[in-house]
Amino acid sequence: MVKLVLTDMDNTLLAPGRQASDRALSAIHALVDQGVYFGPASGRDYASVLESFRGDEACMQTALLSNGKKIYVGGVLTNQTAVDRDSMVLMAKIVHDLPGVYVSGRGDAGGFVCARDMESLMGTTWGGRRASELVDPDDIPTWPIITAGLHFEEGSEGIDNNQWADRIRAACPKLDLLSPGSRMFDVVPHGWSKASGVRVLQILLAVNADQIVAFGDSDNDLQMLKVSGHSVAVANANDAVRDVSVHHIGPCTDDAVGRALEQLAEMGDAAFRLWDEKA
Repeated sequence: MVKLVLTDMDNTLLAPGRQASDRALSAIHALVDQGVYFGPASGRDYASVLESFRGDEACMQTALLSNGKKIYVGGVLTNQTAVDRDSMVLMAKIVHDLPGVYVSGRGDAGGFVCARDMESLMGTTWGGRRASELVDPDDIPTWPIITAGLHFEEGSEGIDNNQWADRIRAACPKLDLLSPGSRMFDVVPHGWSKASGVRVLQILLAVNADQIVAFGDSDNDLQMLKVSGHSVAVANANDAVRDVSVHHIGPCTDDAVGRALEQLAEMGDAAFRLWDEKA
């Protein structure tokens, strides 16, 4: 019997540029009404994910955010894990002179961005929106940094983001860099992943691995899928995710997760028969 359903957001539940569908929202409410815990499992933070659910807080009562560094149960933040500040400073210094590349961080006290200069930052789509938070690496705040990222945007096209990520991993052993399937990396404490958050939820909610359904598409979902009894890859998932997943459904552009949630709400465990189970 399924007791906990977790889903990655971008390119899994959500097609690019879209919010959660009416089908997905309706299915989530049906699951919650049946006593099933539902939660987003995202590298993003609360406000951003809530916006993707069109402000529907019922979809956020259970949540695994910032790649497992923030855990919500009953709508209340119950666990929070910070990133090492000294390592963030060093990472920001390593990439400081690269065009179109910046480091970002956010915590309960605010946010910051470290880029080469204001001109470089303003030339990027997402970083430019946070220009007011630009600081030098040594001025990264001392308050707990919960959500962090390394971004390669406009102007960085000739830069090998994976090569630079490897340099940072070697120089900053207290950090792990996880790819969500784009030219940016989620930054987490070494050894931490969405699976770490899943284990916390298992304890808090008293659920077993075989009672968990998890949907994903990219590298930062891998560990979560490995510890979930019913791991599900969308059709647009990378090879690694498809290889570790027990079940396979359609692409995010067809609202495949919304349909799968609907099937779970209507059929319970019998819905698994409708999915392409891996031999």
